[in-house]
Amino acid sequence: MKLNSVSIRNILSIRYNPTEKPQLSPVTSKNFNETQTDPSGLKTKTLLKNALKNKLKTSNEPIAVSLSSGIDSTLCLSLLREIFPDRELIGICGVFENGFDESKQASKIAKKFNAKFKTVKMPSIYQTMPKLISITKKPKWNTYTHIIAKEAKKYSDIYVAGDGADEVFGGYTFRYSKFLDLCKPKSSWKTKVKNYLECHNRDWVTDQKLIFGKNISFEWNDVFNYFKPYFSNNLHPLQQVMLADFNGKLLYDFIPTSKSICNYYHLNGISPFVNNSVIKFGLSLNLNEKYDEKIQKGKLILRKIASQMNTKHIDEKRGFSPELWFDWKQNGKKIFEKYIFDKDCKIIQKGLINSKWISKSFETIENDGSVRYLTRLTSILALEVWYRTFISKEMNVDEKLK
Repeated sequence: MKLNSVSIRNILSIRYNPTEKPQLSPVTSKNFNETQTDPSGLKTKTLLKNALKNKLKTSNEPIAVSLSSGIDSTLCLSLLREIFPDRELIGICGVFENGFDESKQASKIAKKFNAKFKTVKMPSIYQTMPKLISITKKPKWNTYTHIIAKEAKKYSDIYVAGDGADEVFGGYTFRYSKFLDLCKPKSSWKTKVKNYLECHNRDWVTDQKLIFGKNISFEWNDVFNYFKPYFSNNLHPLQQVMLADFNGKLLYDFIPTSKSICNYYHLNGISPFVNNSVIKFGLSLNLNEKYDEKIQKGKLILRKIASQMNTKHIDEKRGFSPELWFDWKQNGKKIFEKYIFDKDCKIIQKGLINSKWISKSFETIENDGSVRYLTRLTSILALEVWYRTFISKEMNVDEKLK
């Protein structure tokens, strides 16, 4: 494996590398022509059911479902039960120590749809970082859901999750409202890109350029240009955001990460929301069937289907997310100090990362409790672990950091 300075720069700035070849075809502004409407939700429901049927028709083995208490996974489970009244379904929910516990609500959802239910304790992302990174072979730590997949493998070779629902049906409401507040009627494409990135400001910091050492070149304009096609068109500003979301984190982060996890555990990973027919139909739905600006609710069509199926779910967006501050205080801080403040820190020796920025940012976390700098330092640690695992090969992927 070789160092790719552009990839490192991008992963540490927007969390993914858009210069890679995506596993799913990108979409264009034409895909958002509002040619479809589905007031009853029946067309969408039928497409989702067909997406599941077509992937599962050749087998009668149990189906494992990644089950939080949110609408995406809940809808997957309810549709599966409607399609397969007698098939064994297993809902699996992950719980992080000191994090939001979705398992109580998820267990009720599983019971309602006659599915078995399993809860798994999610370990520290800091202690298990070599394993997280080994799955994608990239300096990324958002592969902690591999624990859900690992548990799923105990019961089935089929693993269903809700990837893509937010991007196709408009689920990032916390970003949409902020973007609209920042957006002006005649904003240039570059201003819109800056506003869009401000809505993802945990992926970068205000002194981003200072992160990098002498061997990585960083200019914001290089990053802005990745997003130019998504904001230099005649779409509604929210549709531009949805275009950028689909062609960004979904294509280059979430889908490849999920694919890597499923490949790692030899699972047949399925999400009905990234079926080609579902994508084509969902993206072309009227904007007002996805998002209500007044009440700031998204995925309206999916909510309608869930309501018709009497499927209860939590309203706010959660998912399986670590309680990062707790994990940092319990584990991450001492691990970071051990590997990054060590005289043999590889990423500083090789001129990839600026040691002065690290020291200053570490103080910022200690004094100001900045979550933005915490996520950046977590990614810096991931880069060091990646380097020691795949470049210098001095770290074992199953090693538990202490």
